Amino acid sequence: MVELSKANSYLESHLFNEKWVDKTDPVKESALNTAENILLSHFNFRDGAEITDNYFHAVCEQAIHLLNFAPERFKLQQEGVTYYAVDGITFTMKSGLISQVAKGFLKPIIKLRVGEAK
Repeated sequence: MVELSKANSYLESHLFNEKWVDKTDPVKESALNTAENILLSHFNFRDGAEITDNYFHAVCEQAIHLLNFAPERFKLQQEGVTYYAVDGITFTMKSGLISQVAKGFLKPIIKLRVGEAK
């Protein structure tokens, strides 16, 4: 689990950190917990990955990504929606639930999946 004080230190100099700075500590804790749960459910980590700086950075980046991500879009993607149209305007959503920056930090600490699971 990522400590809130360490996350605050990391994110206080982060670009686009307004959504983090404006939140209360319980909301920040929730964002960190949700970020960590999402990453743990999507990736197979190498042994000891959770104590690395890369893991810490990935969780923080995922937390700020979740706070900056529009809640409505997040809910739609959780429900499997990939596109929608309003008044003739079509919105297409890629799988943006996981931060691209977090993915970059995770590359060295995740196990690669080889072959097909049966």
